[in-house]
Amino acid sequence: MSKKGLVPADKKLGKALVRAAQKYEASIKSSSDGLVNVVSGLGTQKAKRSHNQFQYGFLNDFQQLDAAYQTSWLARAIVDYPAEDMTREWRTLKCDDADVIRAEEDRLNLPAMVSEATSWARLYGGAGILMLTNQDLTKPLKPEKIKKGDLYRLLVIDRFDMTAMNMNQSNILAANYLQPEFYTISAGAQQIHWTHFARFAGAKLPRRQRAQTQGWGDSELRKCLDDVMDIVASKDGIAELMQEANVDIIKRVGLSDELASDQDDAITARYALFSMMKSSINLALLDDEETYDRKTLDLSGVAPVLDLLMTWIAGAAGIPVTRLFGESAKGLGNTGEGDDTNYHNHLSSKRLTQIDPGLRQLDEVMVRSATGQWIEDFNYVWNPFKQPDLVQIAQANKANAETDIAYKDAGVITTSQIQRKLQAQELYQFDDDKIEALEADEDLEMFNDPPGSEGDE
Repeated sequence: MSKKGLVPADKKLGKALVRAAQKYEASIKSSSDGLVNVVSGLGTQKAKRSHNQFQYGFLNDFQQLDAAYQTSWLARAIVDYPAEDMTREWRTLKCDDADVIRAEEDRLNLPAMVSEATSWARLYGGAGILMLTNQDLTKPLKPEKIKKGDLYRLLVIDRFDMTAMNMNQSNILAANYLQPEFYTISAGAQQIHWTHFARFAGAKLPRRQRAQTQGWGDSELRKCLDDVMDIVASKDGIAELMQEANVDIIKRVGLSDELASDQDDAITARYALFSMMKSSINLALLDDEETYDRKTLDLSGVAPVLDLLMTWIAGAAGIPVTRLFGESAKGLGNTGEGDDTNYHNHLSSKRLTQIDPGLRQLDEVMVRSATGQWIEDFNYVWNPFKQPDLVQIAQANKANAETDIAYKDAGVITTSQIQRKLQAQELYQFDDDKIEALEADEDLEMFNDPPGSEGDE
């Protein structure tokens, strides 16, 4: 560099550096989305957060799921509690011959079968209920040919015991698109057509990942398994700390010299005797050159950490803390009803997406096996998750009775209609012949004295 300034070569180098800096800043701005600070590195590749990314999990590690379900009560609760809650109160059939169909459900033990299949679907991502009928298992099941008593029994099988064969990845119009044409059970030789299974899927997955799971869903436990391991490890670590909560400390003059002179055994025996005497007769003997002290571990901050982990795992599992851990609701005046309402709403959507499709497949066969034919008006409603107590039932019945009386006095309904309603609600039983006779008398009275006539006035 000369006294007059930069030489031509230095000027070219300076311009090149400026252009490089401008290109770097432009590349940062073009690749960033949000607030960017080139000096501090915020929003640039210099920021540590810019290297965060999610990785795909392994969807078919059933050994890890088996081990967690077998050894951890928390993992088992995450799987079983929602399945039990969704099927515990079962359903109410809305059709003719409902009693006959309900008897068939009892014979097949259908509620327990659906509950078990739902548990395996939540654990493994899917399960199937094999319907054993008089039809050939290697050929498509034809429900319209099922006669009374043709459904012999049901068999629950999880997805990893159902080996898929001949995946349908081309016929998009088929009902088993992205699903197998046949299954074999536990590497068996016999092929079973997919229509003989009522499928219960786990958590939903994108279409690209369903190709990896052979058309099944995801495990509800797998997505929160890391959180389960964190809370179990934290609990075990606290249990280890409790073993060392109180530590006896003895200061001895010249201890280092005694250890250097191979007196380890004598020192160990000396303080073993000290500990034994302190435990048995609550007496501690020390030399005048020894001092005794006790160090207590401070565990005051442990409880909030555990509470936070419990809340976190409850959110990951979609189960309230009050249900998952059996803990009473916290907060003044908090009865936990809000948590129960959110939980039951969540389970209602799970019923719709994870239970109803498979249950509809079962009903196609079970209804015909119970009655010998398909019932056109067959339908059902799920019973409430929580049954009301006697006081609530009495209050509701009183309100309904007052409403019925008001409508009857206003001429909107008749006595026979009230009786029909009470009989349909299974509150009271009436003789159908007497109800029909009452209806005839009411019709005759209405004909002789129609509304709006002078007699009414």
